[in-house]
Amino acid sequence: MSRLNFLIIPACMAAVVAFSGPAFATGTQRTREAAIRAENDRWVEAHKRGDMDALAVLYTPDAKLLPEGSEAVTGPAAIVAYFKSISAGAPPTTLRFSNYEFYGNDQVMTEVTDTEVRDAGGRLKSRGKQILIFVKKDGVWKLHRDIWTRNGPLKTDDR
Repeated sequence: MSRLNFLIIPACMAAVVAFSGPAFATGTQRTREAAIRAENDRWVEAHKRGDMDALAVLYTPDAKLLPEGSEAVTGPAAIVAYFKSISAGAPPTTLRFSNYEFYGNDQVMTEVTDTEVRDAGGRLKSRGKQILIFVKKDGVWKLHRDIWTRNGPLKTDDR
């Protein structure tokens, strides 16, 4: 055997082992994704009820909102105040997330989704996207970074 074969064969074997890892983690990844989706559902339900105080427990103590066109909002109390200020006097809206992408491990998960906001009458108010970073604290997934943007003005056929 040539000297080159002694290098290629171990390199190929190492690649097979390295790239087979995600196949073994699929079940674990799905469990994490389900847990993150459950946290999303808790957030959406609290928002739908207008219970902004219930949102506070869903965030880490040093969580940050990074809203479009605004300064960062840090900590659960400031986050609650922010959501109260933007929803004051407005009827509840319905939020829907779709096209989920998840990345991460058993301590940190990143979610990328499309968003849709509808008013109480079901009319489309906005479409956008978000990136959420969840951190596991004491066995519970908590929102650590919450970033979103809108796709721009709605087209007539979107409404």
